[in-house]
Amino acid sequence: MVRIFQNISIRKKLLVSMLTFTLLPILFVCTVTTTMAYRAMRNQLIYDYRMSSRWLQNRLELENDSIMAHFYKFDIDKNIRSDIFRWCIYNEELYYSARWRIITVMNTIMSMNSSIHSVELFNLEKNEVLIAERSGARIDKTDIKNEVLTYWSTRNSSLQSNLVFLRTDKELLAYHLIHRFDNKHPVALIVFHFLPYHIQDILYEIRTVPEETILILNDQNDLIAENYGTDWKLNEKTVENIRRELSENKHQETFRDGQFWFYRPVNSGKIQLILSLPNQTIINALLPTITVSIAAAVLAILSSIFCSITYSKSVSKPIQALSNEMKTLTLNEYHIMPHENRQDEIGILQDSFHYMIARNKELITQQYQAKLEKRNAQLRALQSQINPHFMYNTLQVIGGMALEKEAPEIYSVTIALSDILRYSLNFSQKMVSLEEEIEYLKSYIMIQNERFGGRIQLDFRLAPTTVECLIPKLILQPIAENSFEHGLPNKPGTWILTIESEITEHNDLLVRIKDNGTGIEPERLAQIKKMIDGDASKVLVTDSHIGLLNVHMRVKLLSSNENHGISIISTPDTGTTVNICMPVSWRNGG
Repeated sequence: MVRIFQNISIRKKLLVSMLTFTLLPILFVCTVTTTMAYRAMRNQLIYDYRMSSRWLQNRLELENDSIMAHFYKFDIDKNIRSDIFRWCIYNEELYYSARWRIITVMNTIMSMNSSIHSVELFNLEKNEVLIAERSGARIDKTDIKNEVLTYWSTRNSSLQSNLVFLRTDKELLAYHLIHRFDNKHPVALIVFHFLPYHIQDILYEIRTVPEETILILNDQNDLIAENYGTDWKLNEKTVENIRRELSENKHQETFRDGQFWFYRPVNSGKIQLILSLPNQTIINALLPTITVSIAAAVLAILSSIFCSITYSKSVSKPIQALSNEMKTLTLNEYHIMPHENRQDEIGILQDSFHYMIARNKELITQQYQAKLEKRNAQLRALQSQINPHFMYNTLQVIGGMALEKEAPEIYSVTIALSDILRYSLNFSQKMVSLEEEIEYLKSYIMIQNERFGGRIQLDFRLAPTTVECLIPKLILQPIAENSFEHGLPNKPGTWILTIESEITEHNDLLVRIKDNGTGIEPERLAQIKKMIDGDASKVLVTDSHIGLLNVHMRVKLLSSNENHGISIISTPDTGTTVNICMPVSWRNGG
């Protein structure tokens, strides 16, 4: 290590030494400060979450006590219990007075607890259920007896049956069994249906950071409510292992898999509460401290560099001489001057400098030759291009020959193609009248009709005030072509293409292009609309989707109004309508 340090330059020696003596104390202070801050925040976090978990534990205990109090109303009231036993045990009918008393208790429970939206009383002997909802009450037939007996037979015998929580896809349910006195056989089941996400509202009240996760389990370790954090990635097996570990742990707290875990049982385990918080949350909170430390280190580095440059200036005169030589250098006049053969850094710089100059001269010569070859290739490419106007004149000659040979169809197609070529080659006009664009579209449709056997029918419904309006050149043909490629090929019979125009109440020009094709599926239509509403710069750079997207962006360039551009309305098996909305303008500026 010492030998390597001796072989490096003096300036590097100074720089490394100053940086070392400057940075080591700063790094030490930053490390100690960050460690102490982390420990303090970690201890505070554990204390806060102990308080939060105990608060949530007490809150859920109050909820459970309230639910049990509602259930005991059916057991404490002798008349209600007698009505239930006569109905369930002795198979008597639930007459009006008895039903009224039971429903009154059910309605009272729902009015006292707004989170309960219905109460059910199941007769396990007669397979009937009395349902009380906020909209009314009724008795229905049910076949829940086997399901209830099967479920309770699978429960651990050490678990109570006076209060059981389960969760369905949309609801949280609370169960309570009523037994016979003599043989403890279950005869009735009371079920409270809670509103969706009832417990989640409680969990949101206690949640402090987005990364925090809260899990609520029942006494059989089934998940009945959750509030997952943004970084939640653990599976159910891991959660069960942690739950088992914490339930047997005296402190009911641990740190595992980068998470802080807290466990709290509610009402002797009828509900189990698990909270977790990623350690990364503490680290993120320390980022401001780390940022300040980095800023201090950077400032120290800059100061060290400045001091080393100033201090080494007295030994850098040979380098300055070489620098002056480089500043006054002219490649054409450069010749290698004799210099002292040095083995230190100055000698290396001189040798490298002369090699660089020779290499630059060689590269300049190569680049000049490459430019000459590129220019010659461009000239040859230009000479090989066909003059488009020559093609236009040739089409005119072909049309005349077809007319002489009595082939009017060929003549019509040739003349139409000639008109299209002349229209598209006129680069002097970026804006044309709607009437001119319609004439060009007619020539295009005429050729397409020859291709598709005359199946295309044009229908124009143009408002007279719109035919002289100026529109971007070549915006109707891409939309018509899109219909021929996607909407009309699978359409039997006549293909109708309707062109409409009008001046809207907002003084905009609205042009509609309709077809009677097969339409666009909703998913595909949503994708097209998303592409149309995308970034204009990406569309113009990549030339992707040059049909609808090109027309949309050209219209958008005319105005900053968000309502201007194209919009698509399509119904499967009916057809597609493309609306083009743009500002109204005329050649005379009106």
